[in-house]
Amino acid sequence: MRRFTSRIAAALAAALITTLAVTIPASPAAAVETLKVPDTGLVFYQAYTQIIVGRQATPDGICRPVPAEAIWAIGWNGFGSVSGYRTSDCTGAASELNNFHSWPYEGYYLSYRAG
Repeated sequence: MRRFTSRIAAALAAALITTLAVTIPASPAAAVETLKVPDTGLVFYQAYTQIIVGRQATPDGICRPVPAEAIWAIGWNGFGSVSGYRTSDCTGAASELNNFHSWPYEGYYLSYRAG
């Protein structure tokens, strides 16, 4: 009798998993945006991958935070100057992050200004 009960339980579990997989839509958060060539704007990427963690469409000169997971960036078009700062408020010495630039670890640059 135990064997019969175990088989019924396994069958019900399989049916439940199948039903949930079919009826629950994929979460939008599960979608991952990856590198595409060519892209547009200023795009920040995750360490050792091509996963996009931030994006700015057009330069505007506003101080913005660098995405915490970013370790490299590409200015695809329209970005004449991108300055990276080790502070959160775009103060202190700036480093140019124009075109393609990477840095040694996540959190190395805390803010940037794109003009």
